[in-house]
Amino acid sequence: MKLLVGSEGRLRAGWRLVVFGLLVAGAYLFLGGVTWAIFPGLRSGRGLVPAAGVGVALLAVLGATWAMARAVERVSLTALGLPRDRAAVAEAARGFLVGLTLMALVVGVLAITGAVSWRPDRGTGSWTGTVGLATLFLAVGAIEEELLFRGYPLQVLAEALGGPVAVVLTAVGFGLLHLFNPGLDRLALLNIVVAGILLGAAYWRTYSLWFPVGIHLGWNWTMGVAAGLPVSGIGAGTPGFPFLDTPGFDATVHGPAWWSGGRFGPEAGVAVTAVALVGIAWLARTGRLRRAERIRSAGALPERRAGREGRGDEAARGGS
Repeated sequence: MKLLVGSEGRLRAGWRLVVFGLLVAGAYLFLGGVTWAIFPGLRSGRGLVPAAGVGVALLAVLGATWAMARAVERVSLTALGLPRDRAAVAEAARGFLVGLTLMALVVGVLAITGAVSWRPDRGTGSWTGTVGLATLFLAVGAIEEELLFRGYPLQVLAEALGGPVAVVLTAVGFGLLHLFNPGLDRLALLNIVVAGILLGAAYWRTYSLWFPVGIHLGWNWTMGVAAGLPVSGIGAGTPGFPFLDTPGFDATVHGPAWWSGGRFGPEAGVAVTAVALVGIAWLARTGRLRRAERIRSAGALPERRAGREGRGDEAARGGS
Protein backbone atom coordinates (compact mmCIF):
# COMPACT_ATOMS: atom_id res chain seq x y z
CA MET A 1 0.00 0.00 0.00
CA LYS A 2 2.93 2.32 0.72
CA LEU A 3 3.83 2.09 -2.97
CA LEU A 4 0.53 3.79 -3.80
CA VAL A 5 -0.10 6.15 -0.90
CA GLY A 6 2.31 8.57 0.74
CA SER A 7 2.64 9.58 4.37
CA GLU A 8 -0.10 12.20 4.01
CA GLY A 9 -2.68 9.65 2.87
CA ARG A 10 -2.65 10.81 -0.78
CA LEU A 11 -1.67 8.95 -3.92
CA ARG A 12 2.01 9.34 -4.67
CA ALA A 13 2.93 11.82 -7.40
CA GLY A 14 3.75 9.16 -10.00
CA TRP A 15 0.41 7.42 -9.60
CA ARG A 16 -1.47 10.71 -9.75
CA LEU A 17 0.21 11.43 -13.07
CA VAL A 18 -0.74 7.96 -14.33
CA VAL A 19 -4.38 8.59 -13.39
CA PHE A 20 -4.25 12.01 -15.07
CA GLY A 21 -2.81 10.50 -18.24
CA LEU A 22 -5.47 7.79 -18.35
CA LEU A 23 -8.22 10.37 -17.85
CA VAL A 24 -6.85 12.50 -20.70
CA ALA A 25 -6.59 9.52 -23.05
CA GLY A 26 -10.01 8.17 -22.15
CA ALA A 27 -11.71 11.54 -22.47
CA TYR A 28 -10.01 12.20 -25.81
CA LEU A 29 -11.11 8.86 -27.25
CA PHE A 30 -14.68 9.30 -25.99
CA LEU A 31 -15.08 12.92 -27.10
CA GLY A 32 -13.33 12.23 -30.39
CA GLY A 33 -15.67 9.33 -31.09
CA VAL A 34 -18.75 11.41 -30.27
CA THR A 35 -17.54 14.29 -32.44
CA TRP A 36 -16.76 11.90 -35.28
CA ALA A 37 -20.24 10.33 -35.03
CA ILE A 38 -22.11 13.64 -34.91
CA PHE A 39 -19.97 15.43 -37.50
CA PRO A 40 -18.72 12.80 -39.96
CA GLY A 41 -17.42 15.58 -42.19
CA LEU A 42 -14.66 16.19 -39.63
CA ARG A 43 -13.18 12.77 -40.34
CA SER A 44 -9.69 12.82 -41.86
CA GLY A 45 -7.81 9.58 -42.43
CA ARG A 46 -7.72 7.70 -39.15
CA GLY A 47 -8.83 10.60 -36.98
CA LEU A 48 -10.34 14.05 -36.83
CA VAL A 49 -9.18 16.96 -38.95
CA PRO A 50 -6.43 18.83 -37.10
CA ALA A 51 -8.51 21.81 -36.00
CA ALA A 52 -11.23 19.57 -34.53
CA GLY A 53 -8.62 17.30 -32.96
CA VAL A 54 -7.03 20.20 -31.09
CA GLY A 55 -10.42 21.32 -29.79
CA VAL A 56 -11.27 17.82 -28.58
CA ALA A 57 -7.83 17.55 -26.95
CA LEU A 58 -8.43 20.80 -25.06
CA LEU A 59 -11.75 19.54 -23.70
CA ALA A 60 -10.14 16.23 -22.70
CA VAL A 61 -7.21 17.85 -20.87
CA LEU A 62 -9.43 20.45 -19.20
CA GLY A 63 -11.84 17.75 -18.02
CA ALA A 64 -9.02 15.61 -16.64
CA THR A 65 -7.49 18.63 -14.91
CA TRP A 66 -10.81 19.54 -13.29
CA ALA A 67 -11.37 15.94 -12.17
CA MET A 68 -7.93 15.69 -10.55
CA ALA A 69 -8.33 19.09 -8.90
CA ARG A 70 -11.71 18.33 -7.37
CA ALA A 71 -11.56 14.59 -6.66
CA VAL A 72 -7.89 14.05 -5.81
CA GLU A 73 -6.32 17.35 -4.76
CA ARG A 74 -9.49 18.87 -3.26
CA VAL A 75 -8.72 22.30 -4.71
CA SER A 76 -10.26 24.62 -7.30
CA LEU A 77 -8.89 25.32 -10.76
CA THR A 78 -7.59 28.59 -9.34
CA ALA A 79 -5.08 26.61 -7.28
CA LEU A 80 -3.83 25.00 -10.50
CA GLY A 81 -3.14 28.41 -12.03
CA LEU A 82 -6.45 29.01 -13.78
CA PRO A 83 -8.25 31.82 -11.93
CA ARG A 84 -11.11 33.40 -13.84
CA ASP A 85 -10.85 37.10 -13.08
CA ARG A 86 -9.61 40.38 -14.54
CA ALA A 87 -6.09 39.75 -13.32
CA ALA A 88 -6.01 36.57 -15.41
CA VAL A 89 -6.71 38.62 -18.55
CA ALA A 90 -3.85 40.95 -17.64
CA GLU A 91 -1.51 37.98 -17.05
CA ALA A 92 -2.39 36.46 -20.43
CA ALA A 93 -1.95 39.82 -22.17
CA ARG A 94 1.44 40.38 -20.54
CA GLY A 95 2.49 36.90 -21.61
CA PHE A 96 1.31 37.55 -25.17
CA LEU A 97 3.50 40.66 -25.33
CA VAL A 98 6.50 38.71 -24.03
CA GLY A 99 6.01 35.94 -26.60
CA LEU A 100 5.43 38.46 -29.39
CA THR A 101 8.58 40.39 -28.45
CA LEU A 102 10.79 37.30 -28.31
CA MET A 103 9.62 35.93 -31.67
CA ALA A 104 9.71 39.41 -33.25
CA LEU A 105 13.39 39.54 -32.30
CA VAL A 106 13.95 36.20 -34.04
CA VAL A 107 12.07 37.22 -37.19
CA GLY A 108 13.80 40.61 -37.23
CA VAL A 109 17.26 39.03 -37.07
CA LEU A 110 16.35 36.56 -39.81
CA ALA A 111 15.04 39.38 -42.01
CA ILE A 112 18.12 41.58 -41.46
CA THR A 113 20.44 38.69 -42.37
CA GLY A 114 18.42 37.84 -45.48
CA ALA A 115 17.25 34.47 -44.16
CA VAL A 116 13.58 35.34 -44.70
CA SER A 117 11.82 37.62 -47.15
CA TRP A 118 8.24 38.38 -48.13
CA ARG A 119 6.48 39.06 -51.41
CA PRO A 120 2.94 40.34 -52.03
CA ASP A 121 0.22 37.76 -52.50
CA ARG A 122 -3.37 38.58 -53.35
CA GLY A 123 -4.63 35.48 -51.58
CA THR A 124 -8.10 34.02 -51.94
CA GLY A 125 -9.77 34.44 -48.56
CA SER A 126 -10.87 37.14 -46.19
CA TRP A 127 -7.98 38.59 -44.18
CA THR A 128 -10.02 38.98 -41.01
CA GLY A 129 -11.63 35.56 -41.37
CA THR A 130 -8.37 33.73 -42.04
CA VAL A 131 -6.44 35.54 -39.31
CA GLY A 132 -9.32 35.09 -36.86
CA LEU A 133 -9.50 31.34 -37.51
CA ALA A 134 -5.72 30.97 -37.29
CA THR A 135 -5.64 32.93 -34.02
CA LEU A 136 -8.44 30.80 -32.56
CA PHE A 137 -6.65 27.60 -33.56
CA LEU A 138 -3.34 28.76 -32.07
CA ALA A 139 -5.06 29.95 -28.88
CA VAL A 140 -6.83 26.62 -28.36
CA GLY A 141 -3.57 24.78 -29.03
CA ALA A 142 -1.65 27.01 -26.59
CA ILE A 143 -4.17 26.47 -23.78
CA GLU A 144 -4.30 22.72 -24.40
CA GLU A 145 -0.51 22.26 -24.42
CA GLU A 146 0.03 24.46 -21.37
CA LEU A 147 -2.60 22.50 -19.44
CA LEU A 148 -1.01 19.25 -20.56
CA PHE A 149 2.52 20.17 -19.48
CA ARG A 150 2.70 23.29 -17.29
CA GLY A 151 -0.65 22.48 -15.71
CA TYR A 152 -1.29 19.51 -13.43
CA PRO A 153 1.83 17.45 -14.41
CA LEU A 154 4.39 20.19 -13.75
CA GLN A 155 2.67 21.17 -10.53
CA VAL A 156 2.54 17.62 -9.18
CA LEU A 157 6.21 17.13 -10.08
CA ALA A 158 7.08 20.47 -8.47
CA GLU A 159 5.36 19.36 -5.26
CA ALA A 160 7.29 16.08 -5.28
CA LEU A 161 10.68 17.02 -6.75
CA GLY A 162 10.93 20.80 -6.71
CA GLY A 163 10.33 23.43 -9.37
CA PRO A 164 13.56 23.28 -11.42
CA VAL A 165 13.38 19.50 -11.87
CA ALA A 166 9.69 19.70 -12.76
CA VAL A 167 10.31 22.44 -15.33
CA VAL A 168 13.03 20.40 -17.07
CA LEU A 169 11.10 17.11 -17.03
CA THR A 170 7.95 18.64 -18.48
CA ALA A 171 10.04 20.52 -21.08
CA VAL A 172 11.45 17.19 -22.27
CA GLY A 173 7.91 15.82 -22.50
CA PHE A 174 6.89 18.93 -24.43
CA GLY A 175 9.68 18.26 -26.91
CA LEU A 176 8.68 14.63 -27.32
CA LEU A 177 5.11 15.71 -28.16
CA HIS A 178 6.52 17.26 -31.36
CA LEU A 179 8.53 14.20 -32.47
CA PHE A 180 6.35 13.55 -35.48
CA ASN A 181 6.02 17.16 -36.67
CA PRO A 182 7.11 17.62 -40.31
CA GLY A 183 10.77 18.53 -40.74
CA LEU A 184 11.82 18.01 -37.11
CA ASP A 185 15.58 17.63 -36.64
CA ARG A 186 17.87 17.59 -33.60
CA LEU A 187 18.20 21.35 -33.36
CA ALA A 188 14.45 21.81 -33.67
CA LEU A 189 13.86 19.24 -30.92
CA LEU A 190 16.42 20.97 -28.69
CA ASN A 191 14.79 24.34 -29.30
CA ILE A 192 11.34 23.04 -28.43
CA VAL A 193 12.71 21.64 -25.17
CA VAL A 194 14.35 25.02 -24.45
CA ALA A 195 11.03 26.73 -25.25
CA GLY A 196 9.39 24.32 -22.81
CA ILE A 197 11.83 25.45 -20.12
CA LEU A 198 10.95 29.06 -20.96
CA LEU A 199 7.24 28.33 -20.54
CA GLY A 200 7.82 26.32 -17.37
CA ALA A 201 9.84 29.16 -15.89
CA ALA A 202 6.97 31.53 -16.73
CA TYR A 203 4.61 29.40 -14.65
CA TRP A 204 7.12 28.93 -11.83
CA ARG A 205 7.69 32.67 -11.43
CA THR A 206 3.96 33.50 -11.30
CA TYR A 207 1.97 30.32 -10.49
CA SER A 208 -0.43 31.55 -13.19
CA LEU A 209 -0.98 29.33 -16.23
CA TRP A 210 -2.38 32.32 -18.08
CA PHE A 211 1.08 33.86 -18.28
CA PRO A 212 2.73 30.95 -20.19
CA VAL A 213 -0.46 30.54 -22.26
CA GLY A 214 -0.03 34.15 -23.37
CA ILE A 215 3.68 33.65 -24.13
CA HIS A 216 2.90 30.48 -26.10
CA LEU A 217 0.20 32.21 -28.14
CA GLY A 218 2.24 35.38 -28.72
CA TRP A 219 5.23 33.32 -29.86
CA ASN A 220 3.23 31.15 -32.30
CA TRP A 221 1.00 33.99 -33.52
CA THR A 222 3.94 36.21 -34.40
CA MET A 223 5.67 33.36 -36.20
CA GLY A 224 2.69 31.86 -38.02
CA VAL A 225 0.26 34.75 -38.58
CA ALA A 226 2.26 37.98 -38.47
CA ALA A 227 5.33 36.57 -40.27
CA GLY A 228 3.65 33.80 -42.25
CA LEU A 229 6.27 31.21 -41.28
CA PRO A 230 5.73 27.55 -40.30
CA VAL A 231 4.94 26.92 -36.64
CA SER A 232 6.84 23.86 -35.43
CA GLY A 233 6.86 22.46 -38.97
CA ILE A 234 3.18 23.22 -39.62
CA GLY A 235 2.24 25.84 -42.17
CA ALA A 236 -0.20 26.66 -44.96
CA GLY A 237 1.18 23.82 -47.09
CA THR A 238 0.56 21.21 -44.39
CA PRO A 239 -2.60 19.16 -45.10
CA GLY A 240 -5.46 20.31 -42.89
CA PHE A 241 -4.04 23.76 -42.10
CA PRO A 242 -5.09 26.09 -44.97
CA PHE A 243 -6.04 28.81 -42.46
CA LEU A 244 -2.35 29.29 -41.57
CA ASP A 245 -1.85 31.10 -44.89
CA THR A 246 -2.17 34.80 -44.00
CA PRO A 247 -3.60 36.67 -47.05
CA GLY A 248 -1.57 39.53 -48.48
CA PHE A 249 1.94 38.10 -48.46
CA ASP A 250 4.01 34.94 -48.73
CA ALA A 251 7.17 34.27 -46.74
CA THR A 252 10.23 32.59 -48.23
CA VAL A 253 13.25 31.31 -46.29
CA HIS A 254 16.80 31.37 -47.61
CA GLY A 255 20.18 30.00 -46.62
CA PRO A 256 21.18 27.12 -44.35
CA ALA A 257 18.46 25.49 -42.28
CA TRP A 258 20.52 25.75 -39.08
CA TRP A 259 20.03 29.51 -39.32
CA SER A 260 16.72 30.05 -41.13
CA GLY A 261 15.01 26.97 -39.75
CA GLY A 262 14.14 25.70 -43.23
CA ARG A 263 10.75 24.12 -43.74
CA PHE A 264 10.27 23.54 -39.99
CA GLY A 265 10.23 27.27 -39.36
CA PRO A 266 12.41 29.49 -37.16
CA GLU A 267 12.28 27.00 -34.28
CA ALA A 268 14.80 24.84 -36.14
CA GLY A 269 17.39 27.65 -36.20
CA VAL A 270 19.98 28.92 -33.73
CA ALA A 271 18.34 32.37 -33.60
CA VAL A 272 15.51 30.81 -31.59
CA THR A 273 18.03 29.05 -29.35
CA ALA A 274 19.68 32.36 -28.47
CA VAL A 275 16.47 34.32 -27.98
CA ALA A 276 14.83 31.58 -25.88
CA LEU A 277 17.88 31.46 -23.60
CA VAL A 278 17.69 35.25 -23.22
CA GLY A 279 14.01 34.89 -22.33
CA ILE A 280 14.77 32.24 -19.71
CA ALA A 281 17.47 34.45 -18.17
CA TRP A 282 15.05 37.38 -18.03
CA LEU A 283 12.32 35.30 -16.40
CA ALA A 284 14.78 33.99 -13.83
CA ARG A 285 16.20 37.40 -12.86
CA THR A 286 13.50 40.01 -13.39
CA GLY A 287 11.98 41.62 -10.35
CA ARG A 288 8.77 42.43 -12.23
CA LEU A 289 7.27 39.00 -11.70
CA ARG A 290 5.95 37.50 -8.50
CA ARG A 291 3.80 34.57 -7.54
CA ALA A 292 0.10 35.42 -7.53
CA GLU A 293 -1.11 35.53 -3.94
CA ARG A 294 -4.68 34.57 -4.89
CA ILE A 295 -3.35 31.32 -6.43
CA ARG A 296 -1.07 30.59 -3.48
CA SER A 297 -3.89 31.09 -0.99
CA ALA A 298 -6.18 28.82 -3.03
CA GLY A 299 -3.79 25.90 -2.39
CA ALA A 300 -1.21 25.86 -5.21
CA LEU A 301 0.36 22.38 -5.24
CA PRO A 302 4.02 23.53 -5.12
CA GLU A 303 3.22 25.43 -1.92
CA ARG A 304 2.62 22.09 -0.19
CA ARG A 305 6.28 21.21 -0.67
CA ALA A 306 7.29 24.60 0.69
CA GLY A 307 5.02 24.00 3.69
CA ARG A 308 6.55 20.58 4.38
CA GLU A 309 10.07 21.98 4.12
CA GLY A 310 9.11 24.81 6.47
CA ARG A 311 7.72 22.38 9.03
CA GLY A 312 10.89 20.33 8.70
CA ASP A 313 13.03 23.38 9.39
CA GLU A 314 10.94 24.23 12.45
CA ALA A 315 11.27 20.66 13.76
CA ALA A 316 15.02 20.76 13.25
CA ARG A 317 15.29 24.04 15.13
CA GLY A 318 13.13 22.71 17.90
CA GLY A 319 15.30 19.63 18.33
CA SER A 320 18.59 21.53 18.39
